[in-house]
Amino acid sequence: MTALFFIDVLKKQPSLVHGTSPRCHVINGVRKPLFCSEKSDEKLLLEDQNFFLHSLEIGKKVLFRVTQVHGNHVYVLKDSGIPVSEVGRCEADAIITHIPDCPIVVLTADCVPIIIYDPIKHVVGVVHAGRLGTQKRILANTVEALSREYDSNPKDLIVGMGPAIRGCCYELDESCALPFIKKSPLCSEFINQTGENKFFLDLPKVNQFEGYEAKRLAWHEYFRRTQECM
Repeated sequence: MTALFFIDVLKKQPSLVHGTSPRCHVINGVRKPLFCSEKSDEKLLLEDQNFFLHSLEIGKKVLFRVTQVHGNHVYVLKDSGIPVSEVGRCEADAIITHIPDCPIVVLTADCVPIIIYDPIKHVVGVVHAGRLGTQKRILANTVEALSREYDSNPKDLIVGMGPAIRGCCYELDESCALPFIKKSPLCSEFINQTGENKFFLDLPKVNQFEGYEAKRLAWHEYFRRTQECM
């Protein structure tokens, strides 16, 4: 077992089991990295995976994960019988599913791990939101996919974020900061310029703004779609 991080807003959901792992765990008194890289030795990755599942008291031996590419594609897991390896070959940065016994995961270091849960439809999504994925609206695409694929009402969605790099530490040059500056009139809430070519980005906060806007826009589309069905 290891000490996991839990997201307060999601801990209140009795039907959802979730957690984010620390960087390291201790085995027989030895401190070792946990999920250190997608390109790690496969045997070691499976050992870490089983350790993580055991810490969550999940009896399954598999975790469904995709090949993360810092893009904005959302993978929809609809078949519980699909091989884990087949899902793993798909390039995406988010997974959504309605299947309760198919644990899904994203791997992050500095990037933001995001969990989205619909307590009405009982569907869930996990998101890997790095700088490029955030710039490409990966969170918004995931909200839209939940609404489109499972008819989730965006107003019902609960969004929680795990540990990630914040504005105190994430330094960018102007070329990397500019897309975020152009993106929102509220950019001063998550971008801080400290020099001529020195900016700091608060990645969780920009995703928080993205989430609010995504739910608002998805709600309008959801409402239009439901009206057409009447």
